Amino acid sequence: MQRQPHVLFDALMLIYGIQNDNQLADKLSLSTGSVSRIRKGTQNISAALILTIYERSGISIDNIKDMIQEDKERRLRRETERQETTHDQ
Repeated sequence: MQRQPHVLFDALMLIYGIQNDNQLADKLSLSTGSVSRIRKGTQNISAALILTIYERSGISIDNIKDMIQEDKERRLRRETERQETTHDQ
């Protein structure tokens, strides 16, 4: 399943009223490089980070997990479009 950590990070930025990933990194005690890698999908969100987000934001762990997972309808639509494109070629 494709993950979408940017959804979680964007929500945290709204909750905290912060403007950029540097501020988010400070709030989560991460390096800006880690935030960037997680946002790009080249680094996974660790269980420890999920707990930190829960403890600092009050967002439930289930909601955190939901935010970082691509919604099934969108994934199905993307897969269908990919198959149609492949068949059209």
